Amino acid sequence: MTTIKSPEKPRHIDERINRIGTDDLIKAFGAPASVEDLATLRSFVAGRLRRPAWPLREWADAIRSTPAADAVLVEAAPLLTGVDVTGREHGRSRRYGFHYLGWLAPGVHAWLLTGDDRYLRAFERHLENWVEQRDSVTGEWPGLDVIWYSLGTWARCRSLLPTLEVLTESAMSDRAWGRLVTTLVGGARWAYDEHDVFRHGNWQLVCATELLHISAVLPDLVEAESWAARARERIDEHLLLDVYADGGHYERSPGYHKMCLTALQTAAVIDRRFAEHPKLTAMHEWLCELASRGGWVPHLQDSHIEWPALSLLRGSYVLDNPVLARTAAQWLTPEAFNTEAVMLPAWTDLEQQQRWLNTVATAYEHQLPAPPRSTVLADSGYAILRGDDLRAVINYGPHIEHELESHSHRAVLDLVLDGWKQPLLWEAGGPPSYDDPEYLTWYQSGRGHNSVLVDDQELGTERGVSIDPLVDTGPVAVFSGRHSGNVVPQARTIAMVREAPAFVVVSDTAATDGHVFRACWQALNPWHQVGPLAYDAAAPDGPGLLLIEAGPTGATTVETTEGVARRPLEGGFAEYGPLHSLVFTRAHGSFTTVLLPHEGALPATVRVTRDDGVLTIDHEAVVDRIGASSWVRTVNGQLSWATGWRVRELSGAEELLFRSTAEVDVAVTSANGELRFEVTCTSRCGLWVRHGLSDRGEVPAADRSPAGGSDGGRRLLLAGVPVDAESEGGWSHLTLPYAGRWTIAGARHE
Repeated sequence: MTTIKSPEKPRHIDERINRIGTDDLIKAFGAPASVEDLATLRSFVAGRLRRPAWPLREWADAIRSTPAADAVLVEAAPLLTGVDVTGREHGRSRRYGFHYLGWLAPGVHAWLLTGDDRYLRAFERHLENWVEQRDSVTGEWPGLDVIWYSLGTWARCRSLLPTLEVLTESAMSDRAWGRLVTTLVGGARWAYDEHDVFRHGNWQLVCATELLHISAVLPDLVEAESWAARARERIDEHLLLDVYADGGHYERSPGYHKMCLTALQTAAVIDRRFAEHPKLTAMHEWLCELASRGGWVPHLQDSHIEWPALSLLRGSYVLDNPVLARTAAQWLTPEAFNTEAVMLPAWTDLEQQQRWLNTVATAYEHQLPAPPRSTVLADSGYAILRGDDLRAVINYGPHIEHELESHSHRAVLDLVLDGWKQPLLWEAGGPPSYDDPEYLTWYQSGRGHNSVLVDDQELGTERGVSIDPLVDTGPVAVFSGRHSGNVVPQARTIAMVREAPAFVVVSDTAATDGHVFRACWQALNPWHQVGPLAYDAAAPDGPGLLLIEAGPTGATTVETTEGVARRPLEGGFAEYGPLHSLVFTRAHGSFTTVLLPHEGALPATVRVTRDDGVLTIDHEAVVDRIGASSWVRTVNGQLSWATGWRVRELSGAEELLFRSTAEVDVAVTSANGELRFEVTCTSRCGLWVRHGLSDRGEVPAADRSPAGGSDGGRRLLLAGVPVDAESEGGWSHLTLPYAGRWTIAGARHE
């Protein structure tokens, strides 16, 4: 790990924070006349305490007598025997996480679910023990206190503040209750002092939301008003500067994005102004864009695999947005959906509460529209290409700094591919712990991603990425980009054909030879060679991925290695397992990789050839011919469709079909002798479309019109409007009047 300076302000821990006595605590509440000790203070607070954003009573009622309740009892069991509250057995990073006290809250949860006071006493005992020993605990990050730092104060408040409502009127001792409150107050004071100016990252954002939360739950605290003002100021700044216009969080990590979104949902419940902020809506939509048909988001940039359904359902409640609940419903059983919905507290606004009840009752009745065929999250740096069963997520974003160490992985223009709700092309993702010895050498390293390495060096932080506008012609979507983060400039094009048989072609080039280039490909199942430079990785019952390297000839060595990565499982879980690497090594940086997914366990018969720059993928009846900027598909020897991007002309199987005065994207489909063109242009332009002759070389009589021209006029449909096009030599000419996507129908191809 890199040695770095403290990411936070110089130490500012004093008796106001970690030595709050009874008199100090009474003064913190304004020294009410009726209060003289902890017991009377507790009585005062009980009558004025406001509900937390996510109350525990509703939660306990919702999950009681369910498997979720059983899981809580399992979590709480260690508290009944004993816990080393110093966390000394944990590693450098995990020791900080231990003092978030997430392990302690299940004691209250189990007590609520069972009424068994053993859990309450265990919670009380361990809390007091922790308070007594916490000042003796030291961390290993330079200048970063293991107890009093941003994530610690945020996480403890998030975990312990909801317990205050149920514990204030419980059999918990006054002494333990007082220590619970002083822990919360001390943390809020530290956070207020720490976050007096904006700084990027998830730490400050989530910390600010809990500062707002405690000020709302305990409004009689003298400092509550100033805490709330500072919290609102920081949250506003983060929504402006730390959330991209496309909804992504600054660090580009789905896991940290979801963490920040959860915190902002809390803020939005407390202050409805945040619920109305367009960035909060965009953050929910960002998760929807990255979610697979299986309901999970890939573990990009140090993330876990995220399952956003419950977050989206809660977002529907917070934002008064029924579409988010309908989106969540596609991935949740009705039982799980309703369990989550009923644990959310009723709105005091009766009309809003009725809308929420209607949303819950009708969520499964609405059919969601199909997702867009392609999406570019331009600020976050992700492009998503979608087919009926396939989806590719491409990373082209920047390296982003972080409070301690960047969560940005050392890969760019890399991709993951999923199909039939399963990962097909995967990556290392986030580690079990940042103390993992392979954190930097595997999980963050380019060798754990689907990318090209040069001379075994890691990608630099300055990547110099540039991309071309995404091409989506309908049958084919094409992403192209370049970067200079390695020792030589590199370029990559990723093209997906959507119509069955659907597949992806990845073309890599480098500006120079004379280096060692390694193209790395990752799958959850072992790679088996099935032909020359052809390998298949498949689950026993499918799906699988056939990979064929068809790049320029040259000496190529192939090796397979094994790493570790999480994989999504049924029911919203993930577990670590093997990740299998297939590595092609060459002395030049040109690779053409054909990725052929298959739903079953065995790949289809396919032949891949390359001739004079044209790549041919022969599936027997279906043949694809792919050029530098064109793709043509024939079925049983007949043209099915052809498409080109940034072209002035386009050929079909054997003849020229289209010409233009400017570079355009064009797709041509052929059915029953009629051609249909879809053309995307960036400005007014002229074009010619093939309007074939009869066997005698004459214009078919039905196509003639008074428009004139050597062959007479041809009547075509431009955007559905009949127009007379000038015709000559089997071609019809017309003008696209301005930039846009245009359809041209009615051309005959005899």
